[in-house]
Amino acid sequence: MSVSCPERWEELSQDDLLYVFRMLRQFGPYPDWQERVQTACFFHFTNISVDKRTPDGWLCRRRDSGDTFLLDPSDLPALCGVLSWTCDTSGVSVRIAKAGRYEAVDYELRELMFGDYLLAENYYQAFMQTKDEHHLQSLAFILYGVEDMEEGLRLFADEMLTGTFLWFTSVKQVLGRWFPNFLKPASADSPPTRESQHESIRNQIRLLTKGDVTKQKYILEQTDTWTALGELDALAKEAEEISKKYGK
Repeated sequence: MSVSCPERWEELSQDDLLYVFRMLRQFGPYPDWQERVQTACFFHFTNISVDKRTPDGWLCRRRDSGDTFLLDPSDLPALCGVLSWTCDTSGVSVRIAKAGRYEAVDYELRELMFGDYLLAENYYQAFMQTKDEHHLQSLAFILYGVEDMEEGLRLFADEMLTGTFLWFTSVKQVLGRWFPNFLKPASADSPPTRESQHESIRNQIRLLTKGDVTKQKYILEQTDTWTALGELDALAKEAEEISKKYGK
């Protein structure tokens, strides 16, 4: 019998992606969550079900063909090892494209207006500080353009919230690689606070408007995230070069 499994996030269908998020959500609290997630995904991707556990092994069935076979459970670590990437949540390079009638913005947030990006980052940091999933729901509403809050609460729960969190976490790394002068990792000794986050937002707006408040609406509502971050990155690089030049 031969079986095959996906080898990276990009190979997953939307249904399979939701399944992985569901397993991460379900087994995340367990100490052996990686083993549990990989095992569940193995049986899902190979279309195999366990009918019965016997002294000689697990009696399994191929759901597509109905064929049965015995599986030695001691072989599972080797079989499931090819799915270790499902537990590397820093590498999630795809997202759920739709939630009900709402379509997600592009994965890299190139289509997202800068004002919405600032709100999204604010909700993300609020969740990191409090673990209150209401902040994740607010983040999801922005990334999917949710207009009906009551409908959004029904759409974004459990695995959809997990997927939203992993998407934004991963894309923050993408943005960090593209704009390294401005988006630098926070120090572990001084993590962002609500106050420092608000001050950062005010500073970013001030830099982009150059103090001209009449430009604020354009910057927030008509300037895309990558254009704004590109300008901020250039300003940060320029400031660092000046600092080095004058020894400050």
